[in-house]
Amino acid sequence: MYFDKDQQLFPSDFHRDVWWWAVGLVPPEDSLTEDVRKKCSPDIIEGCYQWYSLFNELCEDMYNHASEYIPVSPRQYRDILENISANGKLQDNGVSWALNDWESYVSKINKSKAYTSSGITISQCLKALERTGLNVYTGNIDNTVIFSYDKYPKVFHAMQTMEKSPNVRDTPVRHHFAHCEFRQLFKRYDANYNELLRRASDDSLYVAHTAHDFAKSLKVQRYIHFGIIKYKHKGIRVFDIDLHGNEYPTLRINIGTCANPDADLIQDDFYKNILDKDISIQKIFIDKINKCQDNNHNHQSIIINGKEISLCSRSRISINPIKSELDAVLCFINARKASIDQYIKD
Repeated sequence: MYFDKDQQLFPSDFHRDVWWWAVGLVPPEDSLTEDVRKKCSPDIIEGCYQWYSLFNELCEDMYNHASEYIPVSPRQYRDILENISANGKLQDNGVSWALNDWESYVSKINKSKAYTSSGITISQCLKALERTGLNVYTGNIDNTVIFSYDKYPKVFHAMQTMEKSPNVRDTPVRHHFAHCEFRQLFKRYDANYNELLRRASDDSLYVAHTAHDFAKSLKVQRYIHFGIIKYKHKGIRVFDIDLHGNEYPTLRINIGTCANPDADLIQDDFYKNILDKDISIQKIFIDKINKCQDNNHNHQSIIINGKEISLCSRSRISINPIKSELDAVLCFINARKASIDQYIKD
């Protein structure tokens, strides 16, 4: 099944969550780099390919047969597979748990708020996962529970390798596990600029790349922190970029206004730049500005595009831009940079 990054309408929130997971899967040709492959056994390499195929099949089945999985969220299914891999013992091509340990885990999860509020149990989740081939076998003689896949026999070799990787709890491993990011298999991996934008549509990528090139021309520095692409000038944030699967376009850009928290809006170079622009850009500004609700801040009235609005210097713009709004985005970035220059100079 092809999951389109430009898709806008979904039958339900569950379908949207599955789609957002699917468009974020990293194919092995990208994540199973030569450096990673050198450290892998043949079982782990084969397991990586099978893992990617399994998650694609699981996403497709979830999307086409949502009633078999609801009300459990896609994330809860991934969590189960991750915990099976992390806390079990690799045995041949499966993962083995001591029965007492598994029963304790099941009891704990079944009592959690996420499960009790939805009226679900782990047994229901495992039943759903059997649709894509998960086998669950209880050995009465040795008191174990064994998990395996006939169609994907090596998958747990790769999954457990990631779960046993160094600093696994100090990294966004849950995100990497969900998206088959195999660069996490043996060491800490922080997604780069291109990986963080993997799920963006072609139009959104064009907007992001154009904003980046414009920021570079202004000598605004880019850095990445906790999965957010941020741009700073003279130590002050100009704007940041991230993705939100519950909105369209999924790309969001947040841009600051006045750098000086005590600015007189009329005298600040941010608003001087905005008031100098044409009506179309001013209209986008009015539509996308996040108005501050903090009564302790100094709110000032300003007339933009013939409309009087009350703002404070800490207000910022949040926009999920389409291509036709790109000129406005670049204008706001330039205005923010001018405000920083004015503030630091003063």
